[in-house]
Amino acid sequence: MSTMILVLASVIAVFLGGIVCGVFAMLVIGIHAEERRITNVDTSPTRVGAISRRVLSTQTCDDKPEHMRARR
Repeated sequence: MSTMILVLASVIAVFLGGIVCGVFAMLVIGIHAEERRITNVDTSPTRVGAISRRVLSTQTCDDKPEHMRARR
């Protein structure tokens, strides 16, 4: 009985891992297609492309603007 549960858990884990890899691959393919479209046609990015670039971008401490105090 415990062997059957272990096999079922392994099958579910492999299935979920495949789903995660598939979603990641589709995300990378979509970003790549958007970048190719922008560079080939020389047009502005689409809304989805701009959002994905904004969400997936990284910032370091050097990239952040300096904080300014509020003027009151």
